[in-house]
Order: sequence, then C-alpha cells, then structure tokens
Amino acid sequence: MTALAALPVSASAQPPQLEVQAVAATGSMPKGVSLSPDASRAYVTNFGQHNGHNIEVVDAKTLAHIDSIDLPGNVVESVLSPDGTTIFASNFLRNSVQFVDVKSKRVTKEIPTGTHPKILVLSPDGKQLFAANWSGDSVTQIEVATAKVVRTLPAGKNPRGMAMTKTGTLYVANFNGESIDIFKGASLEDHHRIKACPIPRHLTLTVDEKLLLVSCYHDSMLHAVDVGTEKVVHELHVGSSPKTIEVSRDGRFIWSADYGKETNSVSVIDTEDWTARVFPVPGMDHGSGLTIYPDGKHALVTGWYDNHVYMVGFEGSAAEAGASTKALAKIDGWIRRPKHD
Repeated sequence: MTALAALPVSASAQPPQLEVQAVAATGSMPKGVSLSPDASRAYVTNFGQHNGHNIEVVDAKTLAHIDSIDLPGNVVESVLSPDGTTIFASNFLRNSVQFVDVKSKRVTKEIPTGTHPKILVLSPDGKQLFAANWSGDSVTQIEVATAKVVRTLPAGKNPRGMAMTKTGTLYVANFNGESIDIFKGASLEDHHRIKACPIPRHLTLTVDEKLLLVSCYHDSMLHAVDVGTEKVVHELHVGSSPKTIEVSRDGRFIWSADYGKETNSVSVIDTEDWTARVFPVPGMDHGSGLTIYPDGKHALVTGWYDNHVYMVGFEGSAAEAGASTKALAKIDGWIRRPKHD
C-alpha cells in the first residue's frame, strides 16, 4: 500500500487538552474495554486472569466496581450485542468464542474458532460475528442466531484488527504480515490483499466509511486509507506504538491507546485538519484497550501492566468538579505505595 503525499499537518496540535477524570483497579492485564449500548456500564477483559475474574463490570460514570464475570479459560476481547443482553468474548486458551448472558453471567454457547482468537467484530446488522485467529492466520465467521460457524476466511500472518462496512466489506489487518486482507461479496469470496505499514495493529472506519484507519504499531503512526483507491491519503505521528483506535460518533475525533513505554499515552486526532495531540496518562503502564463515550469527549483506556482502567476526557469536561484532582491523587497514592516481595 504505497503512501501518497499526506495533507499538510500543522506544527501545533489542535485537539483539546486532556485530563484523567477517574481511575479504578482491574484484574491482571486488562486487554480490552467495551461499553454497554446505553453507556451505563463498562466491561474490562482481564487477559491475565485464568478461569475466573475474566471480565470486570464497572459503572461507566464513576468506574465503581459492580461485578465480575467468571469464565473458563482467559478472555482477550469482547463486544456486546446491539441489545446489550449478550457479551461475545474471545477466549485465547480455549480457542473459542463464548456467548455470555449479561444477567446470569453464564456462558450460553461456546463456538470453536481457529487458534488463539483475539479481536471480534459484529456485522453492522449484528447478525454475523467475526473472530481474528492470531495463531491460525484466519478469520472465523459465526452466525449469531444459530451460533454456527459459517466459514473460515484465509488471512495473512497473525490477523489482528478488523473492520466491516455497512455494505459488507470486511477488512483484516495482518499484524506480522505488513498487509490488509479485503473480503467482499455475499459470501466474502471476493478476496484480495494490499500492502500496509509495518505491523498494522488495529482498524476502524470513519463514520462516512470513506476512510479505513490503521494504527501503525511499528512506526507510531496513524494511516488513513481511501477505501476507493486503497491508497494512504493521511499519515501522521501519534503516541508510541498505537494499539486500539476508535472514532467518535460525530466523526470529528479519532482516539488511540498508545502501548509504547516512551509515551504511555492516549492520542486524539482532529479529522478537520488531521493534527494530533498526545497525552501521557499518569500512572498508566502500556495503554491497551480503548472505547469512546457517546459524547466523543471521553474515553476509557486500560493499562496493560498497571492493572487499571482510566477515564480520560477533554479538559474541563468532567461531570464532577474536582474529578481530575481526585483521580491524580489516587494515582499518586498507588504509584508511591511501597512494594514488598
């Protein structure tokens, strides 16, 4: 995928300043985080928890602990059904996708996938679920209503990020393949592959679906690919080793969780002028999962090694006065707490 000349980028970052507005402890190695459809609850997947405490349930406004969900194996990522009644969880050790009833917290169905599934995406109508099989170099398509495997799609080396358009085109980023697979057609039989940046980690689409956004982990960059020409039309530096990226509902801002220790940050890109602001998150050790609130001004990000979830928002946008001060004091407390063997 050869990059075209990117649009001019301003030397000064245009997105708003950010601040930490809340923080809460999670289980071991929180990998991903998802919001319920009504944005009242957040679900954190704890990759480091085996056979229990795999999913942390927190109040999305305060980050107060509500519940834990105990599943066999260990969970990588999750997505929720459009009605919010089911959590779809990828299980790394069990090579499966688990359907979890939100109310009962029980697995209602478990579907075998390829080896080591990670990212999950639902089709826009919620009828099809796709699992990227990291060690299987494939993608498993599951029909949600029947919980049956429809087909297995061939992918490149270590497929990771995925995105699907409303018209049914599926994009798959091959983390160690420097490529993106594109599947089209009613049966996704129309398949071709394009070159990508080194280590493309995560994919998402702009609201108008004209651009495919790629987090370039190796180069600490974000690429915007024109879906018609399949060429890069914007490329800009973000925080170190960007992982998860997501677009606000109004399409204005792109948020990125930056995994690299050089910045340990959240980046925000303004799509009006394609400038970025990088915000080092105090206390966070390797940003991993990320999800944006409906207002587009707040996001949740998980710290892979520090075992916390952070609410990061535009400066001055906290619902409670003094929220940032309280959050920073809490962070300072556990950072400075003596550690004992």
